[in-house]
Amino acid sequence: MGAFENVYGNEDIKSLFASCIKEKRLSHAYMLVGPAGCGKKTFVHAVAEELARNDGAEDAVVERVKSGHSPDVLTIPTEEKRIGIDTVRSFVSTVYLTPNELDFKMYIFDEADRLTPQAQNALLKIIEEPPKRVYIFLLVKNPGTLLQTVRSRVISVNMQTFEPEEVRAYLADDEVFAGADEARVDFAMKMSGGALGAVRELADPENKEFDAYKKACEAVLALSKKNRSVSYFDFLADITSFADSSDKLALLLKYILCIYSDILSAQNSEELPLEILDDDTAVHYASLFSVRTVLAALEVVNEVQRNMAFNSNLALAAFYLAENLWRIT
Repeated sequence: MGAFENVYGNEDIKSLFASCIKEKRLSHAYMLVGPAGCGKKTFVHAVAEELARNDGAEDAVVERVKSGHSPDVLTIPTEEKRIGIDTVRSFVSTVYLTPNELDFKMYIFDEADRLTPQAQNALLKIIEEPPKRVYIFLLVKNPGTLLQTVRSRVISVNMQTFEPEEVRAYLADDEVFAGADEARVDFAMKMSGGALGAVRELADPENKEFDAYKKACEAVLALSKKNRSVSYFDFLADITSFADSSDKLALLLKYILCIYSDILSAQNSEELPLEILDDDTAVHYASLFSVRTVLAALEVVNEVQRNMAFNSNLALAAFYLAENLWRIT
């Protein structure tokens, strides 16, 4: 299947695109949907490579496409947290230019969820009236973030995610994956949503997500034992020493929030999927706190997150988190 041989799974999608490319009936605009790490970028670059081969491009040109260095296959950059209208206008100004070395041009909007409504409207004209042999790929986690006018004018393709046993089989020979401890692997499996790239990243011992999750669990359990086996000063020191950077504090807040949200679900006996805890752990944690305490803890975490969004002092934010969690439990 040519370039698509490097894409794991997604057999129906690969077959469809290979056929469309061979028969020269590829559409001008697609929306690839799936969680981070599911292979959207890998797939779209395989499409570009297959297009180049099918057009008879020279091997050196195909190799540049394959390695991501072709001037005609471009990924649109983001502007901080959003893709704004200026970025899209800059893109629009280039779409009518002749390709440099291919017979087509491809534009990839990675994390197109970040497109502002104004940017989407600016993009809409090109999607509605595309230049010849210009292909646009919108890579999104949540298609609902795009305007209906945009979604209705592109072909939506859902990328495949995988069951835990399939992920384990695929990554069995991966050095990063094989070297991780079982608890880290289980965490990666749960948080990845079945996306192969995400589970590999999360299983990497250098990744701080699992460390933050463990520290969040330790913090919640410590709060259930306060003034017995855990002292205020030990708790304060533990939180502030871990949260020695904005990124680590943000991760700690994220997982404390996830844990307390799962506890609240267990306390309310809601038939909701838990974010991070397994059923037995959620029930156990739920027995340690009152509903009032959990709600108050959620508010503390939310407040610190809001303050961090406005560049709150790191040390003060970590202290505020520890101090106020301790006071309410």
